Amino acid sequence: MYTDWFKLTRLPFRLRPDPDFLFEGGEFAPVFAALRSAADSGHGLLALVGEAGTGKSTLLHTLALERTASVRVARILQPNLTTREMLEAIEDQFGLGATPAGGRDPRSRIAHFVADERRQGRGVLVLVDEAHRLASAALKELLAIASTEPAPLVVLAGEPELLTQLEELDGRQQLLATLRLPLLSLPGIEAYLAHRTKVAGSKARGLFDRDSVTELQRYTGGTPQLIHILGDAALGVAEAHNNTRVTGPDVREAAQELKWVEYSAREQTGELPIARGADTGRHPQAEPGPEVIAELDVHNNGRPLTRLTLRPGRLTIGRAVDASLRLDSRFVSRQHCQVITTSGQSFIEDLGSTNGLLINGRRRRLHRLLPGDQVVLGDYTLTYLETAIPDTP
Repeated sequence: MYTDWFKLTRLPFRLRPDPDFLFEGGEFAPVFAALRSAADSGHGLLALVGEAGTGKSTLLHTLALERTASVRVARILQPNLTTREMLEAIEDQFGLGATPAGGRDPRSRIAHFVADERRQGRGVLVLVDEAHRLASAALKELLAIASTEPAPLVVLAGEPELLTQLEELDGRQQLLATLRLPLLSLPGIEAYLAHRTKVAGSKARGLFDRDSVTELQRYTGGTPQLIHILGDAALGVAEAHNNTRVTGPDVREAAQELKWVEYSAREQTGELPIARGADTGRHPQAEPGPEVIAELDVHNNGRPLTRLTLRPGRLTIGRAVDASLRLDSRFVSRQHCQVITTSGQSFIEDLGSTNGLLINGRRRRLHRLLPGDQVVLGDYTLTYLETAIPDTP
């Protein structure tokens, strides 16, 4: 593990949200300041938008942890909930229990709860991740909650299409503000890398040299999630070459191993900078591979259970009720692992589980999924599949 080689005490580029690593500098600083200010004094509706992988989940997670003493918080992490399931989740997190037959509707109960909390000097937050993937009915209900007095502060975090969805529901005029998370500039990437490696225990002055930072920008466009994936791989390459710092060639080699093309290819293809099966070379051009459907085939004790289609975003796997894929086994942790899917690749990451991830018979922390890979979690087996979409005549 490269942590020993670089004298790190922690892994600097996990994909899971970790407030310890929150980067509050550069282009992110004004966004974080505005969100915290709204959480302290606001009520109504706020949109936090950014491209996939810009750090929306980390920011929401940090905000929830920071405000636990002074604010009551409900979090909606899974966008595939029905409207009823979403309302039940909010009520449950506020300790209201299920709405009794013939009782107040959930909207009124939440407003009554907000009023009680305000009398005791506390605010109320409803944080919704992946809001752009909510069904219209669920999104409409959140707009109603945000406009029913007294209202909590409802923060909708999602990709830019969220604003179009709000427009279609006549919700844009309700917004207190729209906060946008930008991509990192070249100086921002340099500062971001320095921050994360320092938190991870590095005593060295810059584990990434200037050329490597330039190459990271070339392949990631300044997207934090992509920086994590490529930065982690580049550290492994640098260790294999006995380099004490990550160099430009290390980053390029890591990009080739991941089969990534340059980020500028996104402007040509409209996709994230990944092409399946493409020959990347040193300065690759966009050569998109065939469209595929990525799936997880789930078996329990050898019996087929379900097959999930992986869409861009985050899929959590565990024993918890709110996991995207719930596996009922004492060998599976509540939040065991997650699958991060971009438009071209899927990665599975252990979330600090008790029993770890066993992939193709080997224990792994972070792994890029390839067709046929088998993930064993207790008595469940998850097989990663890719099916090519046939060309239409």
